[in-house]
Amino acid sequence: MKSISGKSPMRLLVAAAVSLLLVAWSSGIAGGATQLQRASGKAKHPLTYLQKIQNQLSADYKGSDRSLPKTGPLAAKGKSVWVISCTQAGAGCALPAAAAVAAGKAIGWNMTLVDGKYDPSVWNQQIRAAVAAKADAIVLVAFDCPAVQGSLAAAKAAGVKIYGLYALDCDDVGGAKLFDGSLQYGPFGSYAHYIESAYAKAIGTYAIAREHGKARVIELRSDDLLIVKHISNGFEKQFATCKTCKLYKKTFTGADFLGGKLQAFTSAMLTQHPDANVVVAPYDAAILLGMGAAVDQARSQGRHLLLLGGEGLPPNIDLIRKGTQTAGFGLPSGWAGWAAIDGLNRVFAGQPQVDAGIGHQTFDGGHNLPPAGGGYEGTPKSTAYQANYKRIWGVR
Repeated sequence: MKSISGKSPMRLLVAAAVSLLLVAWSSGIAGGATQLQRASGKAKHPLTYLQKIQNQLSADYKGSDRSLPKTGPLAAKGKSVWVISCTQAGAGCALPAAAAVAAGKAIGWNMTLVDGKYDPSVWNQQIRAAVAAKADAIVLVAFDCPAVQGSLAAAKAAGVKIYGLYALDCDDVGGAKLFDGSLQYGPFGSYAHYIESAYAKAIGTYAIAREHGKARVIELRSDDLLIVKHISNGFEKQFATCKTCKLYKKTFTGADFLGGKLQAFTSAMLTQHPDANVVVAPYDAAILLGMGAAVDQARSQGRHLLLLGGEGLPPNIDLIRKGTQTAGFGLPSGWAGWAAIDGLNRVFAGQPQVDAGIGHQTFDGGHNLPPAGGGYEGTPKSTAYQANYKRIWGVR
């Protein structure tokens, strides 16, 4: 049977199909390319600034710890080591110092712990005392080379090894390098670079993310110690990426810290800046010695305020549970103390420093909060650090 046009129905169907294919192919020049672009990701909407910040916060919650060292030299024998804490009045100095002493005893060394009283004159006196006592090494805990450069040069000339734990060498400010070793932070290398480009960045990220790009931050900073200066600089660099945020700064000194002035400073800043919704401490001890009380008082008057700390010291973990402190960013004091002794043992053996594996992790009331009564000691990758170091050293 034939159609009116004289063509069979089958031929008409084939012709129609070919025509549709030709139309689809020709329209593909305009539309198909767009589909290919979409498939390749070229036409996807770019992430907004706040989406990027939220993604970074999610990564900070996961943490950045790496693997513990697997090998190293056996324990050096018969060493005498002085551990000089910046001040035993601040847990951020006292806890890593205590951990270094415990690790030194575990490796079999004669350990001496000294309180530096947050006073450069005391730091210098104790370095020279260690030299007089014929110590084999000195561990500086949370104070920096430039404040004690002359004393360290004398110690080095006497053959005493110098190790930095949460401390920066003189080359950080353009001077000569005097440390024999210091903690290493994998891809970041030095402690200063790690603190400024990773740890402190996480503090800024949290403030921006939690206040959805409308953070109004009061920051108390202290420039007496180089490493604390790096913390503040790193935070401010990240915070500056938020063009809809505001920053109000107040600088305090070591004398202010020991003199109990932080509560008054914080209260005054809160009065001067009624729009503030975030308070940032340079380290946990500043919250314990006044900043926390000032924020609690302001909250009792109806203020909405986040209070951001630092390392994750045991009393600060308790303050997060109570609601005084909002978050911390994880510097594992115990792990760092043991890693420092491992690093010093490598110095004695003439071996290079290795990545300790230490990273950072953001924690708050809903994420990663350590158990009550304990401090932050890293992610699960680091839970066995003491046993790991003892195995490397060949001790029980």
